[in-house]
Order: sequence, then structure tokens, then C-alpha cells
Amino acid sequence: MFCLPFAGGGASAYNQWAKKMQGKVTVCPVQLPGREEQIMEKPYIDMSVMLDDLEEAVRKVVYGPYALWGHSMGGKISYELEKRLEAAGYTAKCLFISGSRVPSIPEPNPIYHLPDEAFKRELGRFEGTPKEILENQELLDFFLPMLRADFTMDETYYDKAGVVLHTPISAFGGEKDDEADESAILEWGKYTDNDFNYRIFPGGHFYLRDCEDEVISEVMRLL
Repeated sequence: MFCLPFAGGGASAYNQWAKKMQGKVTVCPVQLPGREEQIMEKPYIDMSVMLDDLEEAVRKVVYGPYALWGHSMGGKISYELEKRLEAAGYTAKCLFISGSRVPSIPEPNPIYHLPDEAFKRELGRFEGTPKEILENQELLDFFLPMLRADFTMDETYYDKAGVVLHTPISAFGGEKDDEADESAILEWGKYTDNDFNYRIFPGGHFYLRDCEDEVISEVMRLL
């Protein structure tokens, strides 16, 4: 199962998943450039360029059943990746979308275009950026290019038409998530001609942090 990160996040967000699913599901966290051990690499700002590279990498290692998981920005990436993979003759066992709106709903309150100081202030309303970064000006300035690149890629992504996939879709969300509420999660049912499941967990946009075991259990049940 390939796991795609949220804006500003890295592959380490799924370290516990790999341990807890060991022997049952092979978890492959996707590391995008500009963070963690790839911190010095230039981050993507264009979704299509990133998908070109990601599709090529995934196709090299898919020899059997696979699944995709993506949270927030990662949900959009995983949908677009599966769209490309299906066009190439592959079909995932399941596409897991978490805390993400469908492609036809544009970002209502984008921040990617704001001047640096305003952008930094707005980051505070998102739960994804660690407090130790937000409260350290020097550290925040260091990570700013990567954060802005991620938000640019995430917030400028829009696909009015959309493509209906053949893979089953399971959509998850947090009951107090203002970014992708239950009605937004339900919209993903229109993006598959196969089975659709959804589940709402206690918590906000990053409900995963408090409900990790429940989420992992549900993922394994559906696989």
C-alpha cells in the first residue's frame, strides 16, 4: 500500500503503520522531495510533473495487488495517480481517501499566494505543521519554500470533470474537520463505479493522530 503525505508532511508520518501492519500489508510511504532525508531537494509545485515521476516509480515496483492511501493533499495525489495507473491497465484493490475534498471542489480559502508573513500566520490554522516549527522563526523560514510549494500544488489542483475509477474507494474523515466535512467525504462515492465505503472518526482534520489504531484496523479489514 502506497501512502501519500499531507501538505508539509513526510514519509515518517506512516512509520507506525508499517510496524503495525507488518506481515499483513506492506506499507510503502512515499517521500516527496524537500522534506526529511530529502530536505535539500527542490520540492514539486506542479502536480502533473510530480505525477509523471511518481507514476514511473510506482509502475516499476507493482507486480501484484496494490492499494493507495492519501491524506488531505495526499488524497488528491492518490486519486490522480490511480487515474493514470488505470489508464495504463492497472487497478488498485482499494483507493483510500482521507480528509480530502473531491477534485471538482476548489479550495475556498487558499493561502499559497499570500506574502511570507501572512502565509506564516495562516499556517497556524492548519494542524499539519508542528508547533516547534511554527514557534521558531528561523526554522519556519527554512521550511517555508517546501510548505509554500506543497500548498501551491494542493490549492491550485482542480479538475471540474473528474474521471470515474474502477477501483473501490473508501473515504475517511474527521467529524470536526472543517477542511473536508462529511458531505465532502460522501462526494467521493461519485468517483467510482465499484464499491464505495466511508467512515467518519472522532476528531478534526488530523483525526489520524488520535484514531490511528482504529484507522489501521479499518484499512486492513477493507483490504
